[in-house]
Amino acid sequence: MEHFFLLSPANLDYMTSGVTDREKRMIRQQIERGDGNKLLPFPFMGWVECVANTAYDWQFSGLLNNVHTAKDGNFSQAEKITHAGALLVGTYDNFTDGDPAEFLRNLNAHMPTADRNKLILIEKTGHTYQMKHQEVADDILHQLQEWRACHIPWHHRM
Repeated sequence: MEHFFLLSPANLDYMTSGVTDREKRMIRQQIERGDGNKLLPFPFMGWVECVANTAYDWQFSGLLNNVHTAKDGNFSQAEKITHAGALLVGTYDNFTDGDPAEFLRNLNAHMPTADRNKLILIEKTGHTYQMKHQEVADDILHQLQEWRACHIPWHHRM
């Protein structure tokens, strides 16, 4: 049986809210010039060094904008996930635009496997699990072991 891990889902509307109109124009202009694979002359969202094509996808394509704080957002991608899995987030994750635990619950509620998914909160850490990497690794290992135990035929269990 296949499972998924979703680590640090982010509210893209919130993340890109600080991108200025000037920066948006610069992204479009760079792509129109055929320089989409060149680095932007500014850090996208104030901190990401990336090429114009990547920034365009984040800012304009809608492809990556599929996790929301609103209950009625476009969750069409989440609604297509057919495997059960685990969703992890740090309780200080600012990219959830508020309450990381509620953010995960809202996302999970839009998945057909919601009742079988596990929500894992990593206490007192942010989006990249600062100072909690071992705890994240331990939680992932524990979840993998739990899934494995559920799928081992009874005659192979010790």
